[in-house]
Amino acid sequence: MGSIALIILTHLQSVRALHIATMLVAFVALLPNIWASYAISLVLLGHLLLALRHGSKTLLIASFVSAASYLFLLSGSIVWFWPMQWVLLPLILVYISQLYEFSLRAVGQQHTSSTEHATERKQDILGLPDRAGLREAYYQHVEKDTSPLVLVMIRLEGFEQVNFHLGREYGDLLLAQSANRIKQHLQNVDIVAIPHGGEASKLAHLGGLHFVFLCSLAHQKHIHEQMIGAIVQSTLKPFNVGNCTIEIKARASFVQCAERVSDFDNVITCAFLALDSEPKKVVTEYQNTMQTAKQEQQARLAELTHCDFRDQLELYFQPVIRHSDNGIEFLELLLRWQHPKQGILAASQFIDDIRIAGLALPVAQYVIERAAEIAMALKMEGIKMALSVNVFGPEMLHEEFIEFLDDVLLTHHLEAGDLIIECPSALFMSLDAQGVAMIARLRSIGVRLCVDGFGEAPLVLAKLPKLTVDYVKVGQSLTRDHQHQGALRGIVRGLVDMQHQLDCAVICEGVESQEQLNFAQSLNTFAAQGYYFERPLSSVGMLTWIKQYQLEHHHLVDHEKG
Repeated sequence: MGSIALIILTHLQSVRALHIATMLVAFVALLPNIWASYAISLVLLGHLLLALRHGSKTLLIASFVSAASYLFLLSGSIVWFWPMQWVLLPLILVYISQLYEFSLRAVGQQHTSSTEHATERKQDILGLPDRAGLREAYYQHVEKDTSPLVLVMIRLEGFEQVNFHLGREYGDLLLAQSANRIKQHLQNVDIVAIPHGGEASKLAHLGGLHFVFLCSLAHQKHIHEQMIGAIVQSTLKPFNVGNCTIEIKARASFVQCAERVSDFDNVITCAFLALDSEPKKVVTEYQNTMQTAKQEQQARLAELTHCDFRDQLELYFQPVIRHSDNGIEFLELLLRWQHPKQGILAASQFIDDIRIAGLALPVAQYVIERAAEIAMALKMEGIKMALSVNVFGPEMLHEEFIEFLDDVLLTHHLEAGDLIIECPSALFMSLDAQGVAMIARLRSIGVRLCVDGFGEAPLVLAKLPKLTVDYVKVGQSLTRDHQHQGALRGIVRGLVDMQHQLDCAVICEGVESQEQLNFAQSLNTFAAQGYYFERPLSSVGMLTWIKQYQLEHHHLVDHEKG
């Protein structure tokens, strides 16, 4: 009866064929025939392979338990002369699990699909298949074609300004034009057709700015990459919407379905995860490590939420060295996390987690307070040394942050210039009037400012406004390929000269060799920082290091004078 029910309810031909065989073997096994009882093992093996193919934990567990029960009952029949027909009992568990998987769960999915279909149909203005239609086409193709299949997801970017300045209706028009461009590149026979309203489309719209198509690799292994490249290039060409020339861009991810379980929703999830995992990449292939990285990030977020800052967060330091006398201009404090399982993590490994967890302001306050404690301890030893701390950027423009900073300076008896705040250059590219006022307030309470990260996109340097800051750090890209910086040298040298006129010192980051240092000095920069001078060290040994450096430096100066 179970086989008959599944034959009627399921739409999968492989499941129907397997249950026809199961029904015949079970019928014969009801007769006193030991060979028919042995044949049940082949039937159970078939159900196990079916479970492996579909990747369902429910089916896998049921199949393994049924196989183990069959072996136990068969042994009992041989050794203790149990009724041979008992070996049919494990099939009941198989029936129950598959009825759930292929009928009850399928009904639930169909209900969900119909709901999604109705909802998305109302929202979809492009006349393209939705998620439900794509799901149906996916399962139909997987059922009849065993060749490798790739799911490609396209995400369009740059619509925010269009919707804001021109309005939603122009954004919808731009979306329709973008979809038409994508469809023009999907005429290949290897693109899986998606039934839609009596017709067939090769592109589905998941809603918003996400499009998906399915690509068979039966004839060409890399056809999907060619398609993606053509689509990305076509979207880079300007669009004409409402008498306006508009530029957008596209990013893509793809999932090798043959290497994944055949669950459609899982494949879609993997495609989204690939896009989100590599936001700076134009094309990203899903990797199993992305799921692991996502799980690790979720674990870190939970750990950060309950993290004791003083117990687990540590400060390292790295010096900034002047070109003129090799003296220490200041020490940059670098955040490290003493992770309970992964050891010491650099800030770059968890800085995004801090933002996501909403801990940017609390962490910045903790680091500043620790920096003030270190600066006061150095003063008690007779050493006046400026310290810099890194902040994410936006939190330094809040009134709460500035009031906290002012209170810390007073409490620890710090003077003007003892503390330097380093913030990303991107913050200064979009400052409004309130932001400019907040930065002026920071300088008024005696905090020096350092803009970090100039030079990672060198052409941006010439566009930056004149900054009323104390230091500007140019990025590592200026020193790594110093042999090929002929054209760039003039731009950077002009920036350096401009900052000198504004009484702003330019520091070159990422200096790792004498050649790089010579190049930095040739740009007329004020100071340099990098592994050439010192790798980041724990602040626990800061006092000893400073005394040793000053001793060696004084000996060097005396030797040069002699």
